[in-house]
Amino acid sequence: MRKLRSIVVGIDFSDSSRVALEHAARIASWSGAGLHAVHVVETGDLPSPSAALTPLQQEIRASLQDDVRRRWSVFARGVVNADEPPLDVSFGSRLGGIYRYVLDRGADLLVLGAVGHARPNVGLGTLASGCIRGVPADVLVVRDDFHGPFRTVVVGMDFSETSRRALEDGAMLAANEAAVLRVVLVVPNAEGASILPSQDVGRELERFTRAATDAWPGLEARCDVYPHAGHRSGLLEFATVVHGDVVVLGTRGRTNLRDVVLGSTAEKVLRDSLIAVWACKPTATASAQS
Repeated sequence: MRKLRSIVVGIDFSDSSRVALEHAARIASWSGAGLHAVHVVETGDLPSPSAALTPLQQEIRASLQDDVRRRWSVFARGVVNADEPPLDVSFGSRLGGIYRYVLDRGADLLVLGAVGHARPNVGLGTLASGCIRGVPADVLVVRDDFHGPFRTVVVGMDFSETSRRALEDGAMLAANEAAVLRVVLVVPNAEGASILPSQDVGRELERFTRAATDAWPGLEARCDVYPHAGHRSGLLEFATVVHGDVVVLGTRGRTNLRDVVLGSTAEKVLRDSLIAVWACKPTATASAQS
C-alpha cells in the first residue's frame, strides 16, 4: 500500500501556489505526512547558503526572510492546516532551491501550481516543467481553478512498471479523497489510427488494476480500453469525457531512447492538460516506498 511520509509545497505567492497549498495541506492531513512549505528567493548576486557572508549580506538576507515570512502569514490565512508548517526560505535559483529542499526533507511528493503569476490557459510554467524532469519525487501540478478534493481520478496505463506505480498513487489518492478511480488504456495502432482492442487486453487491464486496488476496500474503480489515434490526445479526451479532475501517469513508460527522461506521452499530457496532473517517477528515482 502506498504511503506518503513527507510533502513539500512550493510557494511563490501566486493564486496557483495558494491552491497548491490547499491541496498539499489536505493530502498531508489524510496521509499523515509531514508538510513543508518553501519559498525560493532568487539571488543571482548573493553567495550560496554554504558560503561565508559579509555582515551586509547577512543583513540583506535576514531582511528578505522577514519580508517573505510576513507575506506568508497573510497568504496562508484561511487555508486548512496551512498555519501548521512554517515557511522555509531558500536562496538561489528556483529550481535548484526546490531540488535541494526536496532532498533535505526526503519528500515523497512535491506540490506546485501549474504557473506562477503568468496565466497561460494550458501547459506549465518553466519551474513546474523543470521539477517534473529533475526532482527525485513524485510531482502534483495543480491549477488555480479547482479547489477541494478530487472527485474523479484518471490513471493512464501502459502496463509498464512506472504505470504500475502511477496506479498505486491513483488508488491511494482516490480512496482517501472518496473519488472514483478511472483506469484507462489508450489503444492506437502503428499507423496512428485507433483499433478495436481484444477481450484479452481488457481482462489484463482489470487484473493489473485489481492487484493495485485490493488494498483499498470500498474504492470504486473502473477500467476502460479506449481506442484512439494517439496516446496523449486519447488520454486527455478520455479525462474530459469522464469529467476527470486529475490525471495520474508515469513519467517513463515503454517508449524509445529519446523518451527516457520524461516520455513523450507524459510530456504532451503535461503540456496540454487543462486539469491537475500527478507525475509519478520511476522507482529508481522516487523516494516513496510502497
